[in-house]
Amino acid sequence: MSRFALVVGTALVLAGPACAAGPFDDLLKFASTNTNAIVLIDARSAFASEVAKKEKWTEQSQQIGYAGLGFVPSGADRLAIAAEINFTTMVRDFQVGLVKVDSVPNLKRLATREGGTTDEIAGQLVAVSPRDVYFTSFPGRIFAAVHPADRQYTARWIRSHRDGRAVTLAPFLRKAADNAGESTVVIALDLEDVLEPAAIRFGLQFSPIMVRSKLTNQNALSLFLGRVKGLTFSAKVTDGVLGKVVVEFPGDVNRFRGILKDLFLELIDGYGIGIDGMEKWEATFTDTTMTLTGSMTPGDLKRIVTLFSFPQPGQTEEEPMTDEPTVGATQRYLRAVDIIIDDIRQVRVRDDGNNSRTATWHDNAAAQLEQLSRRNVDPLAVDAVYQTSKRLRAIAASLRGVPVDIDALAQQAFVYSERSPMFWGGWGGWGRRGFIRNLAFAPSFATTNVPEIQSKMAKVVADDKKRRNETWNQIDQIMTDTRRKLGDKYKAKF
Repeated sequence: MSRFALVVGTALVLAGPACAAGPFDDLLKFASTNTNAIVLIDARSAFASEVAKKEKWTEQSQQIGYAGLGFVPSGADRLAIAAEINFTTMVRDFQVGLVKVDSVPNLKRLATREGGTTDEIAGQLVAVSPRDVYFTSFPGRIFAAVHPADRQYTARWIRSHRDGRAVTLAPFLRKAADNAGESTVVIALDLEDVLEPAAIRFGLQFSPIMVRSKLTNQNALSLFLGRVKGLTFSAKVTDGVLGKVVVEFPGDVNRFRGILKDLFLELIDGYGIGIDGMEKWEATFTDTTMTLTGSMTPGDLKRIVTLFSFPQPGQTEEEPMTDEPTVGATQRYLRAVDIIIDDIRQVRVRDDGNNSRTATWHDNAAAQLEQLSRRNVDPLAVDAVYQTSKRLRAIAASLRGVPVDIDALAQQAFVYSERSPMFWGGWGGWGRRGFIRNLAFAPSFATTNVPEIQSKMAKVVADDKKRRNETWNQIDQIMTDTRRKLGDKYKAKF
């Protein structure tokens, strides 16, 4: 999967010029110039909630650096992520994570702990991690992480903030930040000028929702959808999790209100980021917005947030620095692995054959495993997690219609690749990715082949169930064998 499993069709809305009143302004002033997605997390509120206490988020975060909201430090007050997303390829071209800390880490020591080095980019010191991330800092105790570690992007970003200059967010994102209010999590995407009406009109031909709504004017609908301004996902975490999605349009939604909710659910399923039970969320409308509100599980919230996750610093300052594997680092690493694997086990494979969301979460789990710090971790554990990660990606591919190759998984060298963007999302994601644009201008090819491809994909997914189960059995065996070997080696429990 591309660096970005992202896709957050479950997130976003809002706007305005840069003012200095919002609770996240001291972080967002370091966003990149072309930011079109933001994630805002009130970490202090999240970790103080009844949900966090019940599920021991603080303890997990302190012990292994991974808890109920993924890689969010337990000591953080507020966290902001600013991303530049290519909505054609659905890849995060650039992403910055920003957090205010009590004490900014020493970057030279951090680089050593990461097993990396330091560098000077655009006149600023950065710690270079082998996990494809740069760490740096700004005045005001702002600690920043850049992922992926693209040096040119990073240099331009640093120069844009020299001498304390703040970036002006797009109005939609500015408004989302200003209206974060009491939400624990806010994810906002600026979607203005993203969607092409011609591509939407073409994609609607293959929408099951549209097949059942034959009286809807598809030309008018495609023009309306193409003018969407943005989408906001927010969640309030207390003794449960209450989620809300707001989709904002520039025009009157009432003429399409009878079909908008179903179309939205179909679309985010195609993107692979749907939430189980979301069809039961209450839909309300204003003249320009559709709002969906309902409960969600803490696991659902974590999966959505971790779509934007990136590597966190591995070791704490209190831990001794060494170049040798240690029992403590290896045990902590495997505990984090257990949480990620246990979480993905809870994701249900759907009976209707449309498993885009299940595939996305498997890919996302693999990415999280790959982002874990391997510093001072025994190579036996690192290799086991590598083997697990590639199997999770193979399962994700299978759920998109690419059969699992058991023999290839047995090889030490393994390269995962998608056959084609079309295999993302089955029949759901009718408005996304570059291939829709190409097919929209070759309708004779598309209208004769797309339904056949959809049917074949569904059959492949169903027929490959046995091999997916075999792959999960391999994961269990790999992890069991590794723990046994580590126990024999160190005379400790893993």
